Order: sequence, then C-alpha cells, then structure tokens
Amino acid sequence: MLLRELFDIQHDSMPFDVIDDVHFHMINDEIFYRKHYMPCMDKMKSETNEKVIQGYIMPLCDKALNHYCLKYDINQLPAELMTAQEKADLAHKVLDHERNPKEDLDATTRTF
Repeated sequence: MLLRELFDIQHDSMPFDVIDDVHFHMINDEIFYRKHYMPCMDKMKSETNEKVIQGYIMPLCDKALNHYCLKYDINQLPAELMTAQEKADLAHKVLDHERNPKEDLDATTRTF
C-alpha cells in the first residue's frame, strides 16, 4: 500500500443521513439549543408570515451547519456538506418538528 493511498480519502458522501444528523444535533446539543435554536423558535412562535419565518429559519440552519462541522471536525465546508435543496429540507424538518412534535428524537432506542 502506498502512503498516498492511505491519505487519499474520498468524502463524496457521508455514511449517514446528514439532514437527520444535523437536526438531531440542533435539538440535542445544549450549547447550540440554548444559544441559537430556542431564541429563534421563540421569535418565530408569534409569526404567521411564511417569508418572515424563512428569514429566521435559514440563518439558523446555516449556524447549525457551521456548529456541526466545527464540533464533529467534519472535513468539508458547511456549504459543501449540504446542497441548497437539502438545507431547505432541513428547514422544513425543523418547522415540521416544532409544529407537530410527534416523534421523540432519542439517539438510543432500547427494546426489552
């Protein structure tokens, strides 16, 4: 094995669903939740205009991507980690979770 083959790592795709993982991070990381997520949700709860809501949620998603990449030492830039469509899907997932919190986001599922 050549040395360059050792360090030639392909980062074309992540081995997990990035949207779900970033959403889980947004809700379960104490620092991010208290500093960014909860204040944003507090501002949005009185809004009914969808454009204003998007004006709050998209910067939150950008901050979440930055925080996620820094915390977990992802070898991609936040802009490379998600496409614009994936970021819109993340925003939709956050809004859907806040409007209809039907599922528990728990990393560990125990079955006895």
